Amino acid sequence: MRRTTATTDYLKECMGTALLELMKEKPIEKISIEEMTARADVGRSTYFRYFKTKDEVLAFKLCCMWSRFAQQSHITELRYDEPAAARLFFEFCLSIRNITDRLYAAGHQNVILDAYLQILVSKNPGKDINAYYRSSAVAYALYGIVNAWILRGYQETPEQIAAILYDIQEKMPD
Repeated sequence: MRRTTATTDYLKECMGTALLELMKEKPIEKISIEEMTARADVGRSTYFRYFKTKDEVLAFKLCCMWSRFAQQSHITELRYDEPAAARLFFEFCLSIRNITDRLYAAGHQNVILDAYLQILVSKNPGKDINAYYRSSAVAYALYGIVNAWILRGYQETPEQIAAILYDIQEKMPD
């Protein structure tokens, strides 16, 4: 029987949840695929069918979390150039602080950038190559700002970070 996309995504997200839970108990390098899939109640073959690395599992989980947050917040497109949308994005980042702190402690902060790239950058750029490069630049810029915010211990509010982003964007040359 063929699985639906929703079922597949659910199983993939279960692996992400299991991996995050296990990361509370021990370093990610010491977590086996067998442990993760057993905790997620999925077969090992499911992991190998969809992922090459544990980081891919974590990035998928972050993308799912963003998708739910965006849906609940009525965000149809991540618009970094609109202060209200940017503020919501930074509220999301703050809402998953426990996860990002765990990723940073494990030295796997690159997962955050990977998730941003998946969320923002089209996998098929088509004819609008400028939009493709623009979305890549936005993903890296957002990661840079979030990274600095995390390293500063989230001292600023999401509103303040959104204002900083908006100020930076306003001062960029056209």
